[in-house]
Amino acid sequence: MGKHSGGNSNGDLLRDLRLAVWRHQEPEGEFMVLSQIRQTLDHAKIAYDGCRLYRVQGDNGECKMRVHPLTSDGHWSPLTEGQQWVLGAWKSAATCYRAPSRPGEGDWLAQQMRCKVKAILETTFDQGVLAVYRSEAIACSAADVGLFKGLSEVLSGLYYRREDLSQLQVKEAQLRQAQKLQVMGQLTAEFASEINQHLEVIIGETSLLLEENLAPAVGGGIQAVYKAGLQARGTSERLLACARQQKAQKEWISVTRLVQETALLMRRTLLQDQIEIAEDLAPNLPYIKAHAGQLQQVVLNLIQNSRDAIRQVRGAGRVVLRLSTRQGWIVLEIEDNGPGIPEKIRADIFAPFFTTKASSQNSGLGLSLCASIAREHYGRLFVKDCNQGACIALELPINPHASLVDN
Repeated sequence: MGKHSGGNSNGDLLRDLRLAVWRHQEPEGEFMVLSQIRQTLDHAKIAYDGCRLYRVQGDNGECKMRVHPLTSDGHWSPLTEGQQWVLGAWKSAATCYRAPSRPGEGDWLAQQMRCKVKAILETTFDQGVLAVYRSEAIACSAADVGLFKGLSEVLSGLYYRREDLSQLQVKEAQLRQAQKLQVMGQLTAEFASEINQHLEVIIGETSLLLEENLAPAVGGGIQAVYKAGLQARGTSERLLACARQQKAQKEWISVTRLVQETALLMRRTLLQDQIEIAEDLAPNLPYIKAHAGQLQQVVLNLIQNSRDAIRQVRGAGRVVLRLSTRQGWIVLEIEDNGPGIPEKIRADIFAPFFTTKASSQNSGLGLSLCASIAREHYGRLFVKDCNQGACIALELPINPHASLVDN
């Protein structure tokens, strides 16, 4: 490339880049902007023999770096060598024109650029470093430095824009899922109500028939139909209660009854997967003031998670629901004999969007929402140590004025 020949269009070039940043809506838009940055360098007649964009990203306390050549057909590659020099430039938070001066930097650049690098023009931005390399120590003008400072702002804006777009996509997906669940809840409620009307006829007519003097064979059949109708109505009513929106105000509820009804709702589904559900519920537990629908959502989610975990490793299993009191708290423990929760992810499983399942199976919001519901009830959700599998515990405070009742 030739020497810089001046020009008063750098402001226009930067303005076009900023517009490109704010106009891009898809992930592919990043590469269009990067290609346009390279074109800007050429239009401004910046002299270079090599050009690189480095991104510095933090992951669990470690810096990971990637490099892009700023070409339309270029792609991001892991930066396996030379990280220390890129990190040093990034930490300097400066725009400068310099010679390779850090120990070993010149040799590394010679390997990367396939020529001896005598000068570097670089700028840092919040997420990385942009640098051009020259095989000759050509003088650098104030316009060159000014352009690079402007490119630093453009690149910061580009990646903040991408973060905003990513968060927007997540929120839109959450909204679509919430709307879907709302529609499913409405349909379930309407379906359950309609089914109940037919069941009332079946139950009513069979109960009248049972009052007649029927032959044993006929009476036995009608009795079976009557009992099946009662069971179906109970299932329908539980589905209806689960589908309804939670009441605005908390009410006094029996956690024991709520756990029993939720277990009954899930029992058939678990049995189909050869998973036994067992209850170990302490007697005479106090009522607490809570949103019944929200707490049922927590219990359903935790049982479902245990089911999914067991199905990962075996064809059959066991889920145990334990309910007790401890020092002013009602404690519900849901334990399974699945693969367990690795120690290294225990601190993350209640974070939004964290999931070990395929994205098509799970949004990573279940346990986060459960933890949020627990906090809204002044309680907490946590992982408890167990000998085998996993155990999630839900602690809810007992109101000091709550009365003991016989469950």
